[in-house]
Amino acid sequence: MLLLLYKSQIMLSYFISQSNDYTFRTQITASNQFTMSLQDMTTLETFTGSITSMSYEPYESYVSFSLNISGAIVGQEYRATLLNSGSALPLFNGSIQVYASQSLDKSVYENQNKGYISHQSPNSYIIIK
Repeated sequence: MLLLLYKSQIMLSYFISQSNDYTFRTQITASNQFTMSLQDMTTLETFTGSITSMSYEPYESYVSFSLNISGAIVGQEYRATLLNSGSALPLFNGSIQVYASQSLDKSVYENQNKGYISHQSPNSYIIIK
């Protein structure tokens, strides 16, 4: 997932039991020690998210990381702030919404109007000159 972001707020999707990789452009920073601060928007409990495989590209000024939220429940929403030890300003302010795993196959959709059936077309066209 690639997000272009610079000092704005955005909502990220977090899927339970899946890889949650995020990449977005941010302001220039000097350090590589990042912390994700999360606040549960229901209970207002504040805690730190587990960040793995973190990288910051100084030339392009984008940050990439994988996030794990321990104990996340489908439907929860968190205020999220990505902080860097080398900067007083947060690199990211936004929210994270938790969704169920999206690995299931899509269901077969059924038309509500059963009186009409679509037939396969030979895709023949008449060209008039």
